[in-house]
Amino acid sequence: MKRMLLPMLLLLLSIIPAYGQAPSAEDIRQGKRIWQGYFTNENDCKNCHGVNGEGGFASSLAGHQLTNEQFLRVTRQGAGRSMPGFTAEKNLTDQSVFQVAAYLRSLPKYTGPRPGWRSPVLPTYTAAHKTYLETGCGQCHGPVMLNPRRDAGGLGPDATFEWLMHEVFEHTTSITTVNSRHLRMGNYRRDQIPEATIREIWKFMMDEQGPVAPVNATISEGVFTDQGIRYTIAVSNGGEAGKGLVAEHIRVVLPVLRARDPEEETTVIEATTGADYFGTSRDPLSNTNAATFLIPRLGPGERREITITVSGIGAMVGFPRASIRWELPRLKSGEANVSLISQPFGR
Repeated sequence: MKRMLLPMLLLLLSIIPAYGQAPSAEDIRQGKRIWQGYFTNENDCKNCHGVNGEGGFASSLAGHQLTNEQFLRVTRQGAGRSMPGFTAEKNLTDQSVFQVAAYLRSLPKYTGPRPGWRSPVLPTYTAAHKTYLETGCGQCHGPVMLNPRRDAGGLGPDATFEWLMHEVFEHTTSITTVNSRHLRMGNYRRDQIPEATIREIWKFMMDEQGPVAPVNATISEGVFTDQGIRYTIAVSNGGEAGKGLVAEHIRVVLPVLRARDPEEETTVIEATTGADYFGTSRDPLSNTNAATFLIPRLGPGERREITITVSGIGAMVGFPRASIRWELPRLKSGEANVSLISQPFGR
């Protein structure tokens, strides 16, 4: 009997969940990777809790004394009115949560002054703008809620107040995320955020700022040709065909390498295709010479490709400060429609 009990005991110990075991060095290492995982789309927890768990908009978690069960419960249920509940299916698995808890627990307790918010409330902001920031949305969505407004612009008439409610309370199954494999935002409980607060956020988002046409652009790695190095810029309107906003008068602006002598020609434009090319001229935003293209119109679901072939000592640099700007539809805030062009990874 004793010979049987020992193997059974070892078996039971081996299947105890990870949260019942002392974290290993590998658990802590993985927890750090997940916590800091901005570029791997792991999470945005540090936007509220601080880069090193020191706190900010939310409480400090560095050196916390929560058990894994407590840490998991808060992660799944959310807390206060500013932290949603994160699901195992679309956000973080139990194992990932335990590893994050282990990493934060291993850090020294933070005793300094409470850090400021990522998107502070300024006295010039409207009441609706302040509500948006004080609810915590600005910690991830920035001071003007750009990405949700791009989602609204892509949906067109389907972007209703009911749609925003669904995004808040059932984000992991909403119309814009249902096909996503991994999400960085969870679901709020209906007892966390009153409908009146969401109406204020809606007012700021749609009435004061306005929806944005979801125009995006990427630039390829350079390809060597007989004329020089060719780059391809793909410009697309990510809106839903037949519903989303149409972008008009789109300028593709590609700043060229700046020399010490402003008159020194460091990058020579050898050839272009795909759109009206207006040559190079001084660009006030980047404060340097830039090659400029114009695309008259880009409807939802449409895509255009532009190529530019360059030579000279600046040819290998590419266009790291490239941007796209469009005139219509105008933003209600009076700000310009500007989006940086995504660069090849590692540049």
